Amino acid sequence: MTNLNSNIEYLTFTFDNLNEIREKSLSISREIIRDCSKSIRHIHRNDTNGAKQYLDAASLNVKKLKNLCKNVSEINNAGYVLDAEREFVEAVLVYKYELEGSVEVFKKFSVHPSSYIQGIGDAIGEWRRKALDSLKELNLKKSEEYLHVMEECLGILVELDYPDALTGGLRRYADNAKSLIEKTRSEITSAFISESLRKDISKITTNEL
Repeated sequence: MTNLNSNIEYLTFTFDNLNEIREKSLSISREIIRDCSKSIRHIHRNDTNGAKQYLDAASLNVKKLKNLCKNVSEINNAGYVLDAEREFVEAVLVYKYELEGSVEVFKKFSVHPSSYIQGIGDAIGEWRRKALDSLKELNLKKSEEYLHVMEECLGILVELDYPDALTGGLRRYADNAKSLIEKTRSEITSAFISESLRKDISKITTNEL
């Protein structure tokens, strides 16, 4: 009977610790997602300084989260942890491209490879939004640059041929990226045609005057 009580006490102690780690990791994951979302919003406002502040806070929490979960595989691989990693990858990709014009490589992150892939897929959607914003401002060159990075990242996705169980839905992300890129290319092409026509009409009108 004594052994039984001791066994239960040790199990209770162990699960209490696991549950505490789970609760802390949930809270940190939510903070990461919230800060990454704010960072991306600042990028869309063309405020890289504001974006960096939130991204720095998210980076610190990612390190805290990884350290907290490193010895608990069931939490380290939990969906909410992977979601936080994905959001972080997306925010870093969007920020780094805006600042440096390059795509941050996987080895710079301490995340699951599936989180990086999914982050790429989500970043492509954000770059489409930036491309459309550039079109509204009649900045066709800038919109083409966003299209180019979208295509570059799609190239990463289509080169990887692994089961969805490993990649977290690679095919879905690749198919969605292809659709977004085709729509964006079509809209940029239409904008180019419209701008060319506008210039031609302006020349004709000027010559007639």
